[in-house]
Amino acid sequence: MGNFNLKSYFTFLSRNKAYTAVNVFGLAVSLMFVIIIGLYTWQEFSINRQHSKADRIYNIGLEFMDDSSRVMGCHHASLRNLRMHYPEIENTCGMVDGTIKVRERDDVLNVNTINTDSTFFSMFDFKLLRGNRATCLKSKGNIVVTERFARRYFGTDDVLGRTIMTTDSLHFRVTGVVQNFDNTIISKNTDALVDFAYAEREGEGNMDKYFPGQINVTNCACFVQVRKGCDLMKKEADIQKFWSAFWPYEPQMPLRPFLTPLSQLYFNDTPEVNVMQFGNINMVRILLVVGLVILLFAIMNYINLTVAQCGYRAREMATRRLFGSSKLGIGINMFCESLTMCAISCAIAMVLAHSFAGYAGNIIGKDIDTATLTSPAAIAIILMFVIVVSLLAGFIPAMMLSRVKPIEVVKGTLTKHTKMIFSRIFIIAENLITIVLLSCALIMSIQIRHLLNAPVGYNKENIISLFDPWKFNGNGLTVFLDKVRALPCTEKATATCGCAVYGGNNTGIAFEGDKAQTFVQIFNVTPEFMEIYGITPKNGEKIQSGNTLYLNDQALELLHMKPTDTHLNSRYKSSKSNMLPVDVRYGGVINNFHTTNIMQPISPYFIFVNDQIEYPWYVTIKVKGDIVDALNEVKKVYKEVFKEEINDSRPMTVTGQIAELFEKDIRTSKIVSLFAFIAIIISLLGLVAMSTYFIQQRAREIAIRKVFGSTGNQIRVRLIRTFMLYVGIAFIIAVPIVVHFMSEWIEQYSYRIVWWPLIVAAGVIVMLISLAAVAVQSWMASNENPVKNIRQE
Repeated sequence: MGNFNLKSYFTFLSRNKAYTAVNVFGLAVSLMFVIIIGLYTWQEFSINRQHSKADRIYNIGLEFMDDSSRVMGCHHASLRNLRMHYPEIENTCGMVDGTIKVRERDDVLNVNTINTDSTFFSMFDFKLLRGNRATCLKSKGNIVVTERFARRYFGTDDVLGRTIMTTDSLHFRVTGVVQNFDNTIISKNTDALVDFAYAEREGEGNMDKYFPGQINVTNCACFVQVRKGCDLMKKEADIQKFWSAFWPYEPQMPLRPFLTPLSQLYFNDTPEVNVMQFGNINMVRILLVVGLVILLFAIMNYINLTVAQCGYRAREMATRRLFGSSKLGIGINMFCESLTMCAISCAIAMVLAHSFAGYAGNIIGKDIDTATLTSPAAIAIILMFVIVVSLLAGFIPAMMLSRVKPIEVVKGTLTKHTKMIFSRIFIIAENLITIVLLSCALIMSIQIRHLLNAPVGYNKENIISLFDPWKFNGNGLTVFLDKVRALPCTEKATATCGCAVYGGNNTGIAFEGDKAQTFVQIFNVTPEFMEIYGITPKNGEKIQSGNTLYLNDQALELLHMKPTDTHLNSRYKSSKSNMLPVDVRYGGVINNFHTTNIMQPISPYFIFVNDQIEYPWYVTIKVKGDIVDALNEVKKVYKEVFKEEINDSRPMTVTGQIAELFEKDIRTSKIVSLFAFIAIIISLLGLVAMSTYFIQQRAREIAIRKVFGSTGNQIRVRLIRTFMLYVGIAFIIAVPIVVHFMSEWIEQYSYRIVWWPLIVAAGVIVMLISLAAVAVQSWMASNENPVKNIRQE
């Protein structure tokens, strides 16, 4: 049997520092990523599992029939109607996001709230740290705060019975403390839960009592809970038929409800309402695959280097065989070495994972809780994982060295048996994976940059866009604009309804003869807005103000007008919508631009230009110099005027707002690029170590070639050519793999790059890295005195 000597193994590691460094670093880094990815994956798939009634809870969303778009929101009144009509529904809960403002010393603090029903804690099993689940939301003046907010505002989570007073004199009594909503389906930015009655502060269209006269169609996250044994999905078609019995706008705005089980809600690609946050199943899959690839790299390096050293450890194994060790004993010995290496690397990986979890969480966009690693289940999984990795890493070296026969050492034939057979396969595999990862990273990064720099039809640089419909509707707006305009960094500033990135008021309008409404974007802006964004009429004339309407091409087509028309036609006046005033002057057609992102179809734009705008939502500021410094100055003015910090939950620069539209794509690109970089580093280390051992094995051959007249350059070319051949083979295999996956990925973008040359670029980069890895060793080997190696033989 095996007789593993730990001291002897550490002596071996100390004498082979390159071997030790490459293996420990590679395994530790790869295991760190596997641990972090494992924690992230566990958290993502654990969301909604804490709810004991998850299999009985459904979300109600709406599908707009005209364009098949879907939203995971509805109106709160639908819950009442459904519960009255379907006896199998035993509980309902609606949620609308909101904000209250409270004093915090000399500042005003924006508290992100969810206006919800008293059934919240009876339907969902979110952990209530303090308070009574049955009564904490029963009364209108009750408030349940998160642990994070309690500690920030009160300095402790022992806050039951404490009072919170808003700046507009609302009084709330703290009746509960709930665990932070990190890694749940509820938005992690939520600070508190209050009664649904306060949703009226966010708009009368949210409330049942104004339905159907006023209706905010999709602003509420609506959930129903059915009785045990009931499958509500079987009733979905019937619910869609019943919908028209109470929903008011069916002829003008055709839509239908759809159901989503809570268990399937988190990994859903349908847009969520503000109170919810969804996961990205593609992100989870990418991380899992790439993490396992990085681990595979490290295992291959370990196998590669251990097999390469077989010739040098042969005498040790032959001696063991002479002293009675069996093949099984040699195999067990190699497995113990592999287990020791993996255990050391895993211990280092645990420390690294704890240190880098915050950074990784920022890239992924999720908080990663490393405390899970200390749980008994996690420890057991890690131990099992280390054993499995040790078996995988130690199997081939054990198989190779257990076959060692003492006579092979005497004859010197063992080196021939281990002459890069496995090493060639692994080097090609490493280069293959590196080329694939690097190609994907290059294509994704450049495609996302292509989207961010796309010509959207308006100015993007050095523009600040602030959204605050509450403050900008008040008396302080004039003072704020005057002070902002007085800043040295400001060129122009104006207040408007609408902005270039997010658009204007998205409104359904039906004109005479139309069977259904058409959604249009209605902007109420000033001439300064048009100048700041560089939006100009097609006829080249100056923008007119004073109740002037400009249309884009899509609006012109919708109204059945011609580009040469100088007045609005009768079809415009037939809408009878108060959003389209009749007494307005027609200014002409503007050059088109894209709201949201360049891939979205352009809606009809109705742009009303006036010198003053009533009830604006946005303040748009054109600045000069450094935009970060300018934004800081604007924030100071905002605090001075409105006596509170500006809400920075959304980007405040136009370029930042455009980047936010591609947030998931940018994050995926960064992750793939990071893993490609790590793969390159591990591959480079492996190639350096392998080239060293490879050249050592061929030292006698190199010496003999030099004796028979080969020059140093000839020998270097011969050595380098061997490794370049491996890269070439890997590139040929990598091309169809990259083409298969990336052609499918890039098809989702209608505005895309020519991406195939980037595969060639990735191959060239990997070839240069391989060249750099073996060049130094090749130069040293070709210049070494041949007598030294011949004498050793």
